[in-house]
Amino acid sequence: MQPKLKLENQRKGELFALSLTLIEAWFPIFAFYSVAALGGLHAYFYSLLVSVIFLGVWWFYRRKQHEIRLTAAYKDLALTSLYITTLFALTFTGLQYTTATNVAIILFLQILFAYLFLGGRQGERLDGRHTFGAVLMTVGALLVLFPGEWTVNKGDILVLIAALIAPFANLYQKKARSRVSSETVLLVRSVVALPFIYVLAVLFEPSPAWSIVQQQWLWLGLTGFLVFFVGKLFWVEAIHLLPITKVNALYAFAPLMTLGLAYVVLNQIPTLSQLLGIMPILLGGYLITRK
Repeated sequence: MQPKLKLENQRKGELFALSLTLIEAWFPIFAFYSVAALGGLHAYFYSLLVSVIFLGVWWFYRRKQHEIRLTAAYKDLALTSLYITTLFALTFTGLQYTTATNVAIILFLQILFAYLFLGGRQGERLDGRHTFGAVLMTVGALLVLFPGEWTVNKGDILVLIAALIAPFANLYQKKARSRVSSETVLLVRSVVALPFIYVLAVLFEPSPAWSIVQQQWLWLGLTGFLVFFVGKLFWVEAIHLLPITKVNALYAFAPLMTLGLAYVVLNQIPTLSQLLGIMPILLGGYLITRK
């Protein structure tokens, strides 16, 4: 790749990463309202349904229909769908039991897991600086997960499992994007997820009345359009153009923004353990993602 084109792609990837950070910071806030009214799985299903409508229109507009015949991408698309569906099902369910701020902070731990699980694939070794960063993130996570007492919040644990899954989801998204467009990756994973999430929602949650669903149109629309459509297009393009660890590093502003938004919008005052925990997590993330 020519140096000029490589630099342009890097700048474009960084712009995508910073733009999605602004959107992702709002995700726990938007989802908080719909989850409280509908339940985690139902909120995920209806938000996903909104995104499928926009993705489908965009997919046809961009004339990507021929990509569905590229069988070489099927394996990566299938694994992407599996990991992403599980990740968001856990996150939405976890939001029923924990705060929006905790969700943002814990999801940021995907940086730690990405380095531990995928660092070897990128030819990196865990030197002293990286080890210190990993220790800092672990200490910060313990402060958030166990605020003064050794009791487990099941919502935090569910989101932590989602953060563990995230590196593998991103890895297969990156592979799938090398074969097909972002539009196809997102549409396929969303369409595949819809029936599974619907069945899980019916089995494990009381079904909300349609009138209640209609009352949540704003939050479902914002989550489906901004987060699952616009934000995820930015995300897939960013990890296509940049290393996953660098995208995660640029994502570091999201939990800080969510912390402030949760205070202003939801009146969720940050706890001492959250404030103490987020600093080593962010610093550790910075150290891990530095070359």
